Amino acid sequence: MKTLWDRDIFEQFAQEHICGAERFVWIATANVKMTFLRYKSKFVSFPDLMAMLIQRGVSFRIIHSETPSKPFRDRYEKIDAKGRLSAGVEFLQCPRMHAKIFIVDGFYALVGSANLTGAGIGAKSSRNRNFEVGFMFEGQDKVEPFINYFDFIWMGGHCSQCGRREICPCPADS
Repeated sequence: MKTLWDRDIFEQFAQEHICGAERFVWIATANVKMTFLRYKSKFVSFPDLMAMLIQRGVSFRIIHSETPSKPFRDRYEKIDAKGRLSAGVEFLQCPRMHAKIFIVDGFYALVGSANLTGAGIGAKSSRNRNFEVGFMFEGQDKVEPFINYFDFIWMGGHCSQCGRREICPCPADS
């Protein structure tokens, strides 16, 4: 395990591992906002990055609590109008999701405080970044507990006993 602080999350995890994904990226986050990462020497929005990685065969699963921000949704919809995203991205909105977990290819995981936002994992200046901490795990054996936790939620493991089911937009077990 390696501890990452603040901008290290962007430089040592998001840039290196998310942008370098080969098979899949799973993200659990409370918030999804417009985020920019550097990909092949230029800054691109997260929806644009997803489209480029999907073309390489990478798939995405995102569990989020809040509705993604309007700028994120607008950019996503503009790209997806060309059919470049929906086949490779799945979303699950869970009002109780507050964990922050990023899993890449079943080999890397970042667990900590950072949401899928520019101030959390993206390209924000030190004056505009959140104060974040993340614990990076490397290796299938170290990442497996986070995969199992994510998958349990994704498959609706908590849904039948959830105290927020009445406000859930789409329970995973339905």
